[in-house]
Amino acid sequence: MRMKRFLAPLCAAALLPSGLLIGCGQTAEAKIPVEKLAEVTPSLPPVPTLPPPPHPIQYGDQTYSVFGVRRAMRRTINTDLEMTAYIAERFIAPECEEGKKCPLPAAPHVWLADVKEETDKGKMLLLAGYAENQVSIDEAIIAARKGKPIEVPEDSGLLPTPVDFFKGAKIKVKGRFAYLSSSGFQSSEGVLGYNGHETLEPSPLAEEYEPKKPKKK
Repeated sequence: MRMKRFLAPLCAAALLPSGLLIGCGQTAEAKIPVEKLAEVTPSLPPVPTLPPPPHPIQYGDQTYSVFGVRRAMRRTINTDLEMTAYIAERFIAPECEEGKKCPLPAAPHVWLADVKEETDKGKMLLLAGYAENQVSIDEAIIAARKGKPIEVPEDSGLLPTPVDFFKGAKIKVKGRFAYLSSSGFQSSEGVLGYNGHETLEPSPLAEEYEPKKPKKK
């Protein structure tokens, strides 16, 4: 009898850590309540619609836009390429009073843009290296209007001086795209060194321009 009284509490106590209270000959199961959480519907902002690029990187003829040549700068910088763009602005050398010593003006250059009436300088690209000075351009214009364009020897490595680089003209231009041009212009966004062009849409200002006649020596 004493042995049975001793085993009964021992049997129950041995199972207490497991969460079950089992007496001799009896089984009990613990019941764990499960609470179902309310369904949550995520509230996410609508997917933003990205605007299309303002201009293609390259046109159908594989020429670059001003936007595109900069957008693809990793592969376009320090390369020879073709670009289709408008002349948005033209550098005009300041007048120098006769008899006064003036500093030499910058070499002729124009700014190209993808839009004909562009006014934002940040969207323009500088093109240079097509003439040493305005005098050479005026001489070329006068000769072209007389029907006797200035000829350049084929083996000289030189290019004819453009006579139709005026604001509003649309051109397809060949050039070297680099941070520093051979004519000394530089920009962190790149400049284009002239290597030939084709006029797609002439500017009406070309006919209105009155070139200065070279001074007699």
